[in-house]
Amino acid sequence: MDEIGFRRFIKEGKRVPKGLTEKTVRSHIVIVKEFESFLRKKGKGRRFANARARDVKSFMAHMAKEGRGTFDGYLGMLRYSRFCGNGDVEFALLNALDGAKVMGDLCEVVRKKHGKKRYDEILGGFEPPAIGTSPKKMPKATREFTDRLESGLGEKGARAILLVGVHAGSPKYYTEERKMLLASKDVDEYLRKRRERMVKLLEGHMRDGTPFYNQMVDQDALDFVKGNPEVAGGVRRGKKIYQTKIPYMMIEYLKEKDPKLKRYYGCHCLLARESILSGEEMSRNLCYCSAGYEKMP
Repeated sequence: MDEIGFRRFIKEGKRVPKGLTEKTVRSHIVIVKEFESFLRKKGKGRRFANARARDVKSFMAHMAKEGRGTFDGYLGMLRYSRFCGNGDVEFALLNALDGAKVMGDLCEVVRKKHGKKRYDEILGGFEPPAIGTSPKKMPKATREFTDRLESGLGEKGARAILLVGVHAGSPKYYTEERKMLLASKDVDEYLRKRRERMVKLLEGHMRDGTPFYNQMVDQDALDFVKGNPEVAGGVRRGKKIYQTKIPYMMIEYLKEKDPKLKRYYGCHCLLARESILSGEEMSRNLCYCSAGYEKMP
């Protein structure tokens, strides 16, 4: 591990948050060294820089088995992958971490909103899948979670929990968004600014060859967003704003002809997207979780 170079990369703060504490940096170094130790057991010359997605999945399964895998730990690996330029590992970690805390956070919302006694009645004994669990195993746990939520709180109560938007971040993240709204003459101007900002962001990722969240952007993907204002940032019709999520995997989504696979490439939900392929029935109320994310700004 290039600890000195990594510390320099952290200090520059280009592809990581600025101001990370020394404690956080040390914890990142610990998990990276553990991953490299894991790799060395697989063969001579194995290290982070030449690791592959399958190595990440194997390591996360190993950590989950021992009950030691944490979101923050894997975040450290993600940041190191950006430092050493290992795109395969970066994408594997992005896919594994995207939405990984949602179910646990939703459980906490139930506990805070309804109290421990009511929580135990509704979700007592339920354990969200460990971070790194195979996506193919997620729908079964998700189905149990939504079934118990709907049974205990009714459809209206379940939707209220899902609409909280646990994966949208703290309201403080939207301070600049609020400033942009207040500086606009009306909602339409605000939405136009949002669309322009999104297009500019995607253009930057395409130019620099960097991922937009966990997907790359090509010209077809950029043109798709430019040509769909609902996707780019929302459109007002009367007193309502309509917004459609950017497909989870735009490049694959735009090329795909099979309706089922197209839905799969469009879906963002780690908790349920594999059910599109397996055919396992899921509660439609689960999509209120995505709506909770979109309504946050």
